[in-house]
Amino acid sequence: MIERSDMIRKLGIFFIGLLASGVWLGCSGDHTDSEGSGHGHYHAAPHGGSLAMLGDHLAQLELVEGPNPGEWSIYVLDGGAERFVRVEQSQISVTMAGQKVVFQAVANSATGESVGDTSQFTGSVKGLSKEDQFAVRIGEIVVYRQSFKNIEFDYPEGKH
Repeated sequence: MIERSDMIRKLGIFFIGLLASGVWLGCSGDHTDSEGSGHGHYHAAPHGGSLAMLGDHLAQLELVEGPNPGEWSIYVLDGGAERFVRVEQSQISVTMAGQKVVFQAVANSATGESVGDTSQFTGSVKGLSKEDQFAVRIGEIVVYRQSFKNIEFDYPEGKH
């Protein structure tokens, strides 16, 4: 017959295993705690930009200031902001600090990306730098055959 203390110990081990598997099955990737995040973690932006979540961790967009003044890039990333996701669009309509700009798809021979099969878009916005704070609105982007319209977030805070 199993003693009560053995049963309690076995139940404890079972619940610890259950909790560990729940953590393991959660959002993938290396996350750091963040008090401002609704999920208790955030995803690090690989280029040091601002991230905006699409859907329930389906994908993310990263807005990054480019190497030249007024030059900006948008990268399409997976839900964990770890891998590039190629999309078919050739351009994205964006409003940054009230300025409308069209970001064009970027071909990259090093990665084999081409217009219509790329994860990077660039555009020029006069008078904005990474030190500024401003509102961003992305008209529409299709990722994994899902359309996301009127995506709004603040730079540099982003949206998780």
